[in-house]
Amino acid sequence: MLSRNNTNLNYKIYLFILDTVLITGSFYISLLLNNYSWSSNYGYIIAIYFMTIMFYIYFDNYKYKSIKLVKEFLVSNILINVIIFGIIAVFIFITPLGNKLFFINIFKFYFLVFLASSFIIRIVIFELVFKSLNKIKAFNRNAVILGVDDESEKLYGNREDIRVNNGLKIIGFVRLNKSDAEKSKKYNIFGNISNIVKLSYKYNFKDIFIVSDNLSKDSIIKIIEKLRNYNFLLHLGTGNLEELFKINLFDMYGTGHKFIDFSLNRFYYKKYLKAILDYLFAIIFLILISPLFLTLMILVKLTSKGPALFIGERIGIGQKKFKIFKFRSMRHNVFENIEYHKASVEPFYTGKKSGEIKKKNSAGRVTNIGRFLRKHSLDELPQFINIICGNMSIIGPRPCMDYELGYFKEWKKYRFKVQPGMAGLWQAYGRSRVNFEDMSILDYYYYSNCSLSLDLKIAIDTIKVVIFGIGGY
Repeated sequence: MLSRNNTNLNYKIYLFILDTVLITGSFYISLLLNNYSWSSNYGYIIAIYFMTIMFYIYFDNYKYKSIKLVKEFLVSNILINVIIFGIIAVFIFITPLGNKLFFINIFKFYFLVFLASSFIIRIVIFELVFKSLNKIKAFNRNAVILGVDDESEKLYGNREDIRVNNGLKIIGFVRLNKSDAEKSKKYNIFGNISNIVKLSYKYNFKDIFIVSDNLSKDSIIKIIEKLRNYNFLLHLGTGNLEELFKINLFDMYGTGHKFIDFSLNRFYYKKYLKAILDYLFAIIFLILISPLFLTLMILVKLTSKGPALFIGERIGIGQKKFKIFKFRSMRHNVFENIEYHKASVEPFYTGKKSGEIKKKNSAGRVTNIGRFLRKHSLDELPQFINIICGNMSIIGPRPCMDYELGYFKEWKKYRFKVQPGMAGLWQAYGRSRVNFEDMSILDYYYYSNCSLSLDLKIAIDTIKVVIFGIGGY
């Protein structure tokens, strides 16, 4: 499982094992302090364990930055345990299951023991051991910087800081263009990007840093796609694709250098596991919310003329058309609504934020109940039917209409290589607050980094958006 050539993976595995020990150990100590036994108390530790790991993933506590941003880690740890206490407390107070007094007595000790031990062992001791192993090059792996300019030289100057903190040993540069050759006498420049695969075997590297701020978005994404096809792990600096840094997707290399990682292709998750999880969750969720689903159908039907459900055509994976289901939120006039939507498309795709356009163009056409449904994204609940039918996912890019297709050119078409979703980076972090270019960057990042941990993060943030109506219109 552990690999000498993958420090990043080893780091996450070590932290996961350590967290397992800390959670179970803290629970066991709290049992001893209360003179309780393990006998029939496994349910509590199982619930606490899985919820803690889930929220640790959400708060990025398995990234390098978790042992650098100490204040953020402590705050997230307190918040995680408060949420877990609240969830379990509500469950045992509204159901006949569980022992209320036992849980309260146990959790107050568990909370203190876990917070103290996670700080001392996870932040202080683990970082010290991890750094010590890196200093003696126990898990170091080679990395290169792509391109030679002022920013690249600054990063190269901090190579020892990055090696000690992250286990990445920057050994030199790979040229992006001919002008980089002028500096070949000053630095170790191994060759050109056109030969990078051969160079990676010769110099034994898979990690590549890109920090040049002279590249356009189109150029950066062409480079990313070229390199990811050969399973390189890319670390993109703050001067590029700023939209991704704004929503806290970065990790830290060295003591304070922020990077967005573009990871390996996860073919099996995208093609198989994601679809299975979508299908199972959609069935279970539809059963659970069936009373709410029926209530909303009745409210839509009673408060305005027309059917309760809107059935429209959208573009899905592989640019194939499918029928989408939503609760109707507008007055029932399909032709009028489509024409208004078409009118809003061009300004959005030429730079305006979607909310500025849709609030204006939706005025007078959205029903009273529809306004509430849209604000909290409840109009999209029928799309769980689309998930069961296999033409949508829970997490993915926003499905577009056929007349919007022409705006998605070159790298923007990568969004059609994954299933469209009910929720996604755009819905969770942008919605009506971003323009088309920003949305496309978020969609590309999702296509590139689609994973169970990213889906979990987006799902939790989407729940916050739904509850508080952030970015709704």
